[in-house]
Amino acid sequence: MIEFEYHNPTRIIFGRDAVPQIGPAARVYGKKALFIYGRQSIKKTGLYERVATSLRGAGLEVVEYPGVKANPILSHARAGVDLAKKEKVDIIVAVGGGSVIDEAKAIAAGAVTDTDIWEFFESRAKIQEALPIVTLLTICGSGSEMNNGMVLTNEEKQAKFGLRAPCLYPKVSILDPTVTFTVPPDQTAYGAVDAFSHVFEVYMAREDLDTPIQEGIMESLMKTVVTRAPQAVENPRNYTARADLMWASSLALCGITFSGAGPLALPCHMIEHALSALYDMAHGEGLAIVMPGWMRYMVDRKRGVLDRFAIKVFGAKSPEEGIEALEKWLVSINCPVRLSQAKIGEKEISRLVQNAYQLAEVWDLSDFYTPRVIEEILRLSL
Repeated sequence: MIEFEYHNPTRIIFGRDAVPQIGPAARVYGKKALFIYGRQSIKKTGLYERVATSLRGAGLEVVEYPGVKANPILSHARAGVDLAKKEKVDIIVAVGGGSVIDEAKAIAAGAVTDTDIWEFFESRAKIQEALPIVTLLTICGSGSEMNNGMVLTNEEKQAKFGLRAPCLYPKVSILDPTVTFTVPPDQTAYGAVDAFSHVFEVYMAREDLDTPIQEGIMESLMKTVVTRAPQAVENPRNYTARADLMWASSLALCGITFSGAGPLALPCHMIEHALSALYDMAHGEGLAIVMPGWMRYMVDRKRGVLDRFAIKVFGAKSPEEGIEALEKWLVSINCPVRLSQAKIGEKEISRLVQNAYQLAEVWDLSDFYTPRVIEEILRLSL
């Protein structure tokens, strides 16, 4: 067990009919809220009215900021920072999936400083404080509702970077599985892949392999996602499947899995960020392509841990069978498993390598993930 500190201050309110609690929960932290959400989906489902009613019923003054993209972009976040400063809001309320919550975190950090938020992502400045954040999760996968990380895309530089800061933990997150009943099958699948990858990558990258507590937690989380994702895709109103996916995705990246096992490292995410930065691909879609390729590259380097993964998660008999089982599961929930399925060919690899390596340097992964290694993984993903 490696020495660690663990602290997660996010209060979780989980269950049916939890939505009306967002107003009272937010009012504890402020009087004027910037209400951030995506495009039209929460209005079509009626969730917008339920949230707005709760916020105003709690006595909050509300400033709306809609329009967050599936891969949140810097220009929209910067405009949100300007609006938050102009309106002098004192709390951020984010209703959506990981993209909305991530952009909300960027706005929360930018609203209390004169530093341009992209400087944080390029490690030219550190986030010291942020406005309090309250979230209501509508799409499972990122885990942003229960962690201190965020990801943002600079559309001018075509760079998708992520970072973490202690002050970015949401104060409260509302998790109502019934809210996810209207999430389409493809988004449900991509969110499940994202959650799975958060656990899978920690499981593979941990420095201390003799960590039965973390190992057991991670295997349970991965098996839960493998079991429940197809059920939720087939029957979107399956409460048990939705509830298990929601809680598994929150636990997947809240810090429990890697505490005592070594520092967090997400190499598949690093490579995938190049895909979604350059092609605006859904994050989970890109991970479904990268993970099997990464496994094929690592099969001899990490045979021991890949063997245990194959046995414990899929009941397979070898790492090679484990890769096949992972791909079979991904196909069963209609995810691509090759770059060619996304119409990305060999000619694009050098561009992807260059983009991914930028992030490898920022995330301190470049000692092993050199351009040559990244290229090999991508070629194994064609």
